[in-house]
Amino acid sequence: MELCVPLADLTRAELAVAGGKGANLGELVRAGYAVPPGFVVTTEAYRLAASSGWEHVPAAVAEQVRAGYAALGEPPVAVRSSATAEDLPGAAFAGQQDTYLDVVGAEAVVAAVADCWRSLRTERAVAYRRRLGIPEESVSMAVVVQEMARPDHAGVLFTADPVTGRRDRVVVDSFPGLGEAVVGGHVTPDHAVIDAAGEMVERRAGERPGEELPDEVLAELARVGRGVAAHFGMPQDVEFVVEDGRVVLTQARPMTALPPPPVRLNRLQRATGPVLLELLPRRPLPLELTAWVDEVLRRHLGRMFGEMGGMRFDGADVLPREDGVLQSFVPPVPRPSLASPLRAVRSAWRSVRHPARGWRDDPRLDALRSRADALRGPGLEERSWDDLRDAQAEAADLLDELGALRARYLPAAFRALVLLALSVKVVGRGLRVVDLVGGVGSETTRLNAALADLADRVRAEPRLRALFAGRSGEELASAVRQGPAAVPVREQLDAVLQRWGHREGSTILLLHEPSWGEDPAPVLGIVKALAADAPPTTVHRPPAVPRALRRLARAAAEGAAMREDTHLEISRSMPGLRQTFVEMGRRLAEHGHLERPEDVWYLLRDELTQLPDPAAAQSAGATAYPELRALVERRRNGYAALAGSPLIARASLYPGQGARTDALVSGIAGGGGSATGTVRVLAGPEEFGSFLPGEVLVCAATSPPWTPLFSRAAAVVVDHGGPASHAAIVAREYGLPVVLGTGTATSTLRTGQVVTVDGDRGTVTAP
Repeated sequence: MELCVPLADLTRAELAVAGGKGANLGELVRAGYAVPPGFVVTTEAYRLAASSGWEHVPAAVAEQVRAGYAALGEPPVAVRSSATAEDLPGAAFAGQQDTYLDVVGAEAVVAAVADCWRSLRTERAVAYRRRLGIPEESVSMAVVVQEMARPDHAGVLFTADPVTGRRDRVVVDSFPGLGEAVVGGHVTPDHAVIDAAGEMVERRAGERPGEELPDEVLAELARVGRGVAAHFGMPQDVEFVVEDGRVVLTQARPMTALPPPPVRLNRLQRATGPVLLELLPRRPLPLELTAWVDEVLRRHLGRMFGEMGGMRFDGADVLPREDGVLQSFVPPVPRPSLASPLRAVRSAWRSVRHPARGWRDDPRLDALRSRADALRGPGLEERSWDDLRDAQAEAADLLDELGALRARYLPAAFRALVLLALSVKVVGRGLRVVDLVGGVGSETTRLNAALADLADRVRAEPRLRALFAGRSGEELASAVRQGPAAVPVREQLDAVLQRWGHREGSTILLLHEPSWGEDPAPVLGIVKALAADAPPTTVHRPPAVPRALRRLARAAAEGAAMREDTHLEISRSMPGLRQTFVEMGRRLAEHGHLERPEDVWYLLRDELTQLPDPAAAQSAGATAYPELRALVERRRNGYAALAGSPLIARASLYPGQGARTDALVSGIAGGGGSATGTVRVLAGPEEFGSFLPGEVLVCAATSPPWTPLFSRAAAVVVDHGGPASHAAIVAREYGLPVVLGTGTATSTLRTGQVVTVDGDRGTVTAP
């Protein structure tokens, strides 16, 4: 039983023995790179200690640690954690476990090993793994013990640009002395960027400008870094030291949160890209991607734009994937077809014959609604496997037909909007089209009004105020269902969910999240935010519409309402299809084909719908499908490797939009003047209840479920979106300052920070 193994005896294949850091260091040694000598206290030693109850370091472990330390010559050493889930693609675990430097003496090394073990179970490390979806039972800890380096300089190099995603750039941050100051962010390092030819393209001095690394050493660092990336087959985050001009590597791991390589986009792509990207606040899971996203983009939008103008686009070009895992997002380029001239003429005729408001009375609408509601009817657990498999095809057909219905009425909306824009230039006297397109109620405005009524009731009754105070959305969902104090509000909530319970949990492209009817926690979080005592606000009054523009403005407003309402109709199919997949996952796991029901989301649509009935297969004596478990594990690892990576480089979508020197973050100006407030960064609907009146809403992107929060916000700042995005449109309706397409707001700004948002300049600054 090997409890300690020299680094030179390890390769990257020994992850289960040496953890991520130890396995990667061993691989570097065997590849011929200079690495400080050391050894790894293996995961077997960790398990042995765990089995003894953590009362002490087992004697066998302590003995081998002392022997390994003696073989190094008993120098000062660094003792660092190397968990099995650490330093992997998508899971850097930077700073989550402990490191001990300049440890001297055998007993001190043994104690430091034990301290590293314990750091695996700290609250922050557990929370980090939970966020990444890493099961606790799958994680164990190795420990790396290495001779301390005494560098002249140390730092970190990235073999791709972490901001732009360019793979032909190496970025080096360095500082005199140990590298911990750079890694920990305690100093402003020297910064250099080297291109593929070894030429310096950027150089910026840090806190000690007279002690920078010479150009030839930086060039050598870039050469070494590229070699490491080529060896591991992916961009690397490499920690290094420089001793007497010699480069020594102390760590290498895959870069995380790296954008895809930049792509050149045309003006249309840059205009439509932010609007589509706000519908993808996270990377869709393989089943979401193939059974829903593809259908919304390919069939629904394809049918809609095909009917209107004969336009077509290739969904595979928009959402490229490998083994079912989405790699990036490329805004679509609609292409005309031979049918385009005829379809354009027909759309022009429709724009006159079928006004946008007429969609509500279309005889097809009730039938489509009934079919969508039938997908989520009761008794899913009693349905046959064939019925469950057919649900996806039915949902796809519904989206296709809804696309045709929208194609009949959208031309009138576009025609009114174009004519209004032209007319505003002539008689508008400084008016903006967006200020005139309002006043027509949609299902979303009616839903928001119902939630406001619910909040008014909570605010008016002391028992309800007490019930809502201090509880999260999840806690409120339980309290409202069970608590006697919630009786007055329960029927009102049920009425809201009966009518609008199919509202998507996140966006219409993400099927995995439960709808409001399935999980009312986000709804109650909104009610809690709306029920809080609101600070005095300035009521936004849209400008008066000149008489000459009123008919056009009304028609354009009806088109905007139609767009919003038909968006809600798309979501009507989501709860039933989601519940169908959950039921199929439950059956596959029950009969041993999947390890857990949730694994169904890593299958592709065709794989799932082609599987035979698992119960029938088992009763016929067939063994569990062994390939499914291996396939799920492979895709889960591929998906995790991209965790935190944006779907498109910010520089591709917003070229030339450099950060202003006086701004914390900058982006596209969305208007609304300026406002100062406290930042509240929200990761998703599950955090709605934490939002307080008068705060600055900061998020990756918004969708209709976020709309009610705008009535309490001081300003809105989003990572993605453009002037036509949901965040921009709703913020303008509320008269809020909005900054769009920042790319980095959620990672740069922090909750509790006071900022000034200037929607006219597109900046967020310290007040």
